[in-house]
Amino acid sequence: MSKLEKDINGREYIFDEEKNMREYACCNLWIKEKLLSFNKYEGAAVEIFNKEVTEYFTFTPQFGRFEGFTDLFNYLEFWLKKNNILLSTVCITICELSALTYKINLDTMELCEEKERICGAESFTYVYREEEKTFFDKDKDEDVTFKEWGWYEVSEEYEEDTYEDIDPQF
Repeated sequence: MSKLEKDINGREYIFDEEKNMREYACCNLWIKEKLLSFNKYEGAAVEIFNKEVTEYFTFTPQFGRFEGFTDLFNYLEFWLKKNNILLSTVCITICELSALTYKINLDTMELCEEKERICGAESFTYVYREEEKTFFDKDKDEDVTFKEWGWYEVSEEYEEDTYEDIDPQF
């Protein structure tokens, strides 16, 4: 089995000699072609919005401005806190990409031009809110209810009624 190696930015990968390819956690780097291909549904087209802010970006885990992030929601929380925006005040629309490929500079490991982008079947909208959860406790022989904060998907009706003046650009 191949051993774990690190690139110039400290990202771990496994080198597949037969394919001449680096296998990262979220993508594959084809050395000869200088192409970075993100795994299915790892890359995403993202829109963060409320009445004051609208931000669009393509999530490229571990690369570009997302270096150090493999989880989109961790990055969203980081970005919102950095920009002093309360998590509970925004909606997030995510279109998971079934294909996302970039040319890459092998000397600097920086992303260059985007070569391919294929959207998944649909987009999902999330809000950060408190939800009530219930589970059955076998020891107490009863249902236990608690409240938990997190990112939860919202229905299309909620999205359209709340932010009908926003025009998503996907």
